[in-house]
Amino acid sequence: MAVFQLGDVPRGFTFNESGGLIHYQDALLLAIPQPNQTGVWGDAYISFGSSWADVRLKVQFHNGTTWLPAKDIDVNQGDGRLAEKLPKGIQKIHVGRVKKSGGDVIDDNPVGWLLEIL
Repeated sequence: MAVFQLGDVPRGFTFNESGGLIHYQDALLLAIPQPNQTGVWGDAYISFGSSWADVRLKVQFHNGTTWLPAKDIDVNQGDGRLAEKLPKGIQKIHVGRVKKSGGDVIDDNPVGWLLEIL
């Protein structure tokens, strides 16, 4: 049976346009059951969607030992939800908004996330 969890990415920029940390108070950390465990959990997906404006997010996964390299993801308001399958063994997901340029001030556009575990 599929399990769903959803919420909003906090408002405010976590990272500047160069990827440097502005402040962690605006970040989101999801602690999750490890996906792809035989007999326990199946595949898992993280999805994002936005409305009214395009948004850039920095997403990073932790496998129980170390943080994997971060990815910048562009969530376009005119597209459907953006889904990514989680690698096996992921235990934490870090999400923060990224300024697309020095002049980017749209830090409060609604962005939702969906965690789906099959």
